[in-house]
Amino acid sequence: MSLSFNKRIELVTLKTASGPEVGGTVEVLFSKAWADIKTMQGSEVQSLGISGHELTSRFIIRYMKGITPTMLIKYKGIYYDIKSMTNDNEENRTITMIASVKV
Repeated sequence: MSLSFNKRIELVTLKTASGPEVGGTVEVLFSKAWADIKTMQGSEVQSLGISGHELTSRFIIRYMKGITPTMLIKYKGIYYDIKSMTNDNEENRTITMIASVKV
């Protein structure tokens, strides 16, 4: 499988704001990464038990320490919740994250 890491994503967390912005959230950047993004087929989404009406994509990035499933993926201004995360073949080369658009 040929991967083309040609899409720029950000891995972020959202923190509750303190101070004058009380009640809002602040985006904290963990890292930017180049990704290969693939839209998932309906049968793949169903096998994961994810509802079919969610926009679900597969994000593949080069391996990076410190990423957690509680982080969000930000791509083109849209936030995605990470549903699953795998160190591909346990080789520390790539990480595949299945994510759905955050509602």
